[in-house]
Amino acid sequence: MAVRDQLIEATADLMRRHGVAGTGVAEILKESGVARRSLYLNFPGGKTELVTATTKTAGGALTAVLSAVMTKPDPIGAFAEMWSAMLRATDFQGGCPVVAAALGRHSAAGATEAAVEVFGEWRRVIADHLHEAGVADTVAASLATTIVAAVEGAVVLSEATRTTAPLDDVAAHLNELVALHLAG
Repeated sequence: MAVRDQLIEATADLMRRHGVAGTGVAEILKESGVARRSLYLNFPGGKTELVTATTKTAGGALTAVLSAVMTKPDPIGAFAEMWSAMLRATDFQGGCPVVAAALGRHSAAGATEAAVEVFGEWRRVIADHLHEAGVADTVAASLATTIVAAVEGAVVLSEATRTTAPLDDVAAHLNELVALHLAG
């Protein structure tokens, strides 16, 4: 794995567990096994540039997963299950690195801007799916925002409570909400 990728992978893991402010350069270097000099060769802007690149990379990977999930019979349930599996795999210590970036405005404003772009891409992917399923464009866009906000909020609740029940509840009720708009 390239040094740049090692740094991004380690940073994403740390952001998921500790947020942006709790992710320090020393921890990134220890987790990645990379020398300090290599960090600055790959990311001359230091931690801020690295966190921004990590947000874009993690966001892109999650967008690809979300796009694949949208092809399943129950895409909202599959989206929630994807997060449930990630949380269980990390013993509820690894939330969403994009949420961490969104909340890290004071530590890395560029990462927050990248998170806004990623959330926009997720909303677009979901809205496109809803529109293809028969939901009107304006309603599909609004529902997509609701879905992203509800699922990401449920990820935070699930992490805090150490149970995937919030994700299960949110998925069930979002499916009911979407069904109302499909029926209309």
